[in-house]
Parts: sequence; C-alpha cells; structure tokens
Amino acid sequence: MKKTGYWKGFGSALLLVAMVTALGVTATAASRTIEVEDGIGISINGAKFTPRDANGKKVPVFLYNGTTYAPVRAVCEAAGMEVSYDSATDTVKLVTADRAASQKSDSGSYITQSRAKEIALADAGVKAANAVFLKASLDWDDGRAEYEVEFYSGNTEYDYDIDALTGAILSSDRELENFDIGTAASGSGSVISAEKAKSIALNRAPSGATVVKCQLDRDDGRTVYEVELRSGRMEYDCEIDAVSGQILKWESDYDD
Repeated sequence: MKKTGYWKGFGSALLLVAMVTALGVTATAASRTIEVEDGIGISINGAKFTPRDANGKKVPVFLYNGTTYAPVRAVCEAAGMEVSYDSATDTVKLVTADRAASQKSDSGSYITQSRAKEIALADAGVKAANAVFLKASLDWDDGRAEYEVEFYSGNTEYDYDIDALTGAILSSDRELENFDIGTAASGSGSVISAEKAKSIALNRAPSGATVVKCQLDRDDGRTVYEVELRSGRMEYDCEIDAVSGQILKWESDYDD
C-alpha cells in the first residue's frame, strides 16, 4: 500500500530518520513529502517481529525507492545488539552481542559461564556430577546481558536466566520428564554433552548451518538428542544417540 506523508530527517538521508526516531534524540530536521509503501513485515530468526518505540507504540517499516527503512533501536536490540547515540558526532553506535560481551569480560564486569552454572546448580540443589548441561550461553535480552542455562538431572529439566553482571537469578523453571537420564544411561555408558551432540550435527550439516534447538529426550526406550539446524531457508532435523553419538535420523526440508 502506498502512502504520502511528511517525514523528518537529517538532510536527505532517510535511513538516519529511522535511527533518530527510534533513538529518541533531537536533531536539526527538514520537512519533505515522500511517497512510500508500508505494511512491510519483519522476522528475526524466522519469528515475526513488530518494532516498537520506548513507549511501546508500533513503529512503521516502509519501502521507499526500493529500499526498506526500519527503526534501528528496535530491530538491532531484538537481534542482540547494543544501540546508543553520540550527540557530539551525530552518530548512531551499534555493538554486537559478542563484542559487547568481550568488552565487558575484558573489564571483569561479567561473571563467567562456569560461575553461571554454579549458581544454577546451587539453586537447584544439584551436584555438577549429576547434571547434564544442554545450554549455558551468554545472551542479550531487553538491554541486559544474561546467561541462559539449561540442564537435566535425573528426570527433571532445569532452565535458568542469570544476570551476567550481578549473578542474580532472573527466572527459573523446572519440569519433570517421563524418563531418568541416569537410569537410561546406566549399563551402556554415560550421556554425551549437548555441545558434543551439536558438534556431531554441525559436522553432518552444510557449512554455515546453525543450531536452533538441542533437546535431550527419550525415544523407543533410548535416550537421544533431538537437534534442529538451519542454513539459509533449509531446515534440518537430527536425532542422535545420547550415549554412542550415532546419528539415528537425518531429515531436511526447504522452508518456503
């Protein structure tokens, strides 16, 4: 759908209009009338995303002269980036999550991954020897760095979100499963780690594929890892024996 309206911006650079609007800063503006096509949607990692400003109001995404314009803060923060505006130089600064984590780690601000695991285990009352970790990764959520920690012990799955700066537990959840990992693996060897299962799946997948899910489960009396991967528009489903590491099933599907 095409619309005609007035937009504010720096000179003639409409991309900076989106940046300034999303960041809520003040800058010298000029008025002009342009014709745009709106109703443009955004998805991040396959999930629908609706950009909003600091007050929760929807911010439109539009197409102008073949280029799509979107609010920088909303989109970049949803993708795990830090966004700031330097009024002295009229520059929008973007920092990726891995770089932000590296910078904070270098200054000693963030707790380590091992410490995040210890905090989760202590709260759950589980010994490290009795836990099988599925995930312990540094992530960015609502402008805050946090560790997402997931592990199994016995027949219970534990999920924790831990503040990467303070070590405070932001959320926790536990869920009973219909099998016990210790019992399932007894007599046949120990369960491989989730990282090992991911590595096995990635070695089978095309270069550039990423893991979007790695879940320990029980199938036909056998403990398995169910791993989902994506590469471009291709989706891969992999089932791996959690004791031997053997790939039991491999399926691929084109996401149209």
